[in-house]
Amino acid sequence: MVMASVKALIEHTEGEERNKYLEEMKQQILDYLKLEIEYTTGRAVIERLKKHLETKEGTMDTDMVAEYKKLYDEEMENNADKVKVETLKKHQRYLEMEQLIASKLGAQGGLGDMDDDLVCGEEETTYVDPWSKKKIEIPVRNKACNHLYDKSTAMKMLSRAKGKVKCPVVGCANNYLKSSDLV
Repeated sequence: MVMASVKALIEHTEGEERNKYLEEMKQQILDYLKLEIEYTTGRAVIERLKKHLETKEGTMDTDMVAEYKKLYDEEMENNADKVKVETLKKHQRYLEMEQLIASKLGAQGGLGDMDDDLVCGEEETTYVDPWSKKKIEIPVRNKACNHLYDKSTAMKMLSRAKGKVKCPVVGCANNYLKSSDLV
């Protein structure tokens, strides 16, 4: 759903409007990832409290709300690095969105419309192979659709398939991937 929204946003907006909405979309993804971590942490704390209640007698007068809050705060403090923006930007879903943005804007003739902070950043960008979902070690670009793949994974997929290989990026119309298109 998010990828379809990003794709539509890129195709139907331009200039400052596009940049504004892309930044909002990126922030929404970061917020969602943070909420997901908080939710998972909360569920884990509830499970711990549930086990505690099942195994301990005499816990009827324990203030479970206070105990939950205490344990939740401890867990979030122990996992503070997981909710930092730098860490969230390395999450696979965020990287996939960044890769989609880069490939779509590259297909439209480069990053000319984008702000400098989007083009030049302090962090090194890591791309994820759309087949293996692992970090791309040796990148190859498909000339037909401008998507990036890991070279070894792309060559494996081409050698395994006898006939047509479809670009693995969701929504891509390239239904015939050839090794001669990889640069």
